[in-house]
Amino acid sequence: MTNREPPLRDLGEFLVVFQAIEAAVTDLIEFVVDGDPEYVHALTAELEFSSKLRALDVIFTRWARIHRVTEASPHPEFHRLMGKLLELANRRNEIVHSFYNLLITVDGELALTRRPTRLRPSKGERHDPVEDILPGALVLETQEMRAKLRELALFRQLVLDIRYPPT
Repeated sequence: MTNREPPLRDLGEFLVVFQAIEAAVTDLIEFVVDGDPEYVHALTAELEFSSKLRALDVIFTRWARIHRVTEASPHPEFHRLMGKLLELANRRNEIVHSFYNLLITVDGELALTRRPTRLRPSKGERHDPVEDILPGALVLETQEMRAKLRELALFRQLVLDIRYPPT
């Protein structure tokens, strides 16, 4: 059976799940800081996502050391998570800032050809690599983002458990 729809749903789901990660990162900053959420939103509204990740990495490490969760700096697991989220953010940027064309595979399936345009000023050239996005191609990356979202939720739960210990 041939697919008669290009993988637009996969592309959209990838982007929506990434937006959930962005919201969770801002929420965790707000939660760890434990202050007026308007201050946090005002400070983070203009930050690029990578800047939010770096700030949260430092804020969470400080919080974890104050609350004796770890003596390590940065918090090893959290730092690894921030690095992985940064990789996903770079992938998201590649997907958003690309040009797309329809592609028909040899099996007659509809797919997309992604063509990001990157300038390489130091070489005086435009780098234009092509990626074919076949149906289901983004499923694993979307699943990975959902897993990272669950990891963020676990760190949020850690903050909750320490802030409100069982009595």
